[in-house]
Amino acid sequence: MKKFKYRGYDAQAVERVGTLEAENYSEAYAALNFAGVTVVKLEQSGVNFFQAAEIFWLKQKLGGQWRAVFFRELGVMLGVMTLHDSLRTLTNAAKNHPSEKILAELVAAVGEGENFSSALSRYEIIFGGDAIQSIEIGERSGSLQEVTKSLAAQLERNYSTEKKVRGAMYYPAFVLLAALAAAAVLVNVTLPVFENFFAQQGNDLPLVTLILLRGSKFLAENFFLIVLAIFLSAAICFWIVREVDAVKFFLDGLKLKSKLLREVELRNFFGRLSFLLESGVTLDEAIKLCAAAGKNLVMKKILSDIKFSVERGASFGSQVAKEKFPPLYVGLITTGEAGGELVSMLRQCESMADFEVEEILRTLPAKAEIFGTVLAGLIVATLVFAVMLPILDTANFM
Repeated sequence: MKKFKYRGYDAQAVERVGTLEAENYSEAYAALNFAGVTVVKLEQSGVNFFQAAEIFWLKQKLGGQWRAVFFRELGVMLGVMTLHDSLRTLTNAAKNHPSEKILAELVAAVGEGENFSSALSRYEIIFGGDAIQSIEIGERSGSLQEVTKSLAAQLERNYSTEKKVRGAMYYPAFVLLAALAAAAVLVNVTLPVFENFFAQQGNDLPLVTLILLRGSKFLAENFFLIVLAIFLSAAICFWIVREVDAVKFFLDGLKLKSKLLREVELRNFFGRLSFLLESGVTLDEAIKLCAAAGKNLVMKKILSDIKFSVERGASFGSQVAKEKFPPLYVGLITTGEAGGELVSMLRQCESMADFEVEEILRTLPAKAEIFGTVLAGLIVATLVFAVMLPILDTANFM
């Protein structure tokens, strides 16, 4: 028997959270339905390392753009057929594709009456918690087709942003690798010659040269232990970041201090909020749903505080100003709220945030080149200094 974690609501709209045992997802879902629980999220608990590794490897094979393509195709399909038929059509078109198994499982789950967002949560590593929350919003608001199209556009923008950032990092990474390769050759081939010469003369090497030599020998003698220590440290850090909310909250706060990441977060927020308001969701409920759909814990707290104040009669514009949103966005939101054009102004905010992201990405390659060149220059300068000092000392001896 497998254990499953679930979240849902009973007939009195009271939230129910817990675990149960079942042979598979279908039995777990059927048991919850029989108990009168409307399932919102259902996922297997205690997934072992090999299962997690398999899902992670599947994500790499699918590639970063697959999610956007999937939701784009699904949005088109939902315009002419039901969700179950749409998924079945996509499954038939994915024969011998890495996504075939995922789509087949989604078809089976939705066919048995399970919520689409709950079915997607089985592969949260692949689809992402924010995308699953957005689908849940679409199911609850009755606008799943519009949500899938909006989500596809958002994922396409985010994928494009990630791709540009990775592209900007190629040049500095290549320069640094070249500098490190040169350092390895000089430290392991050139500097030992000076070490032997100075040892024969009974003199000491300069401190910089000595540090590089001793460091190189230490790395060579303890290479496997160092690699193991790095791997274990990385695994521990990953677990801490994933499981300890205080650490994740701190790191999410640092992310919002980066202009690029902050503008991406705001772009996604403005897009979600404007869509929900267009769908007829009240402002406080829309803010609540946006908070649930986001991944950044600091942003979640900010939105929760705004929702709390809006529910008690405060204006949305005054609260975003209080939370220190960029002044330009605050002005647009305040104007839109006062003139009854909040949705239009939020769309404008989304467009402006997207423009800011594109501007940052446009200048990012040049900044990355400067950073990589300066860092590689410091490495090379240190190496030249370490090599030249023994040469000068040798000349003095002569």
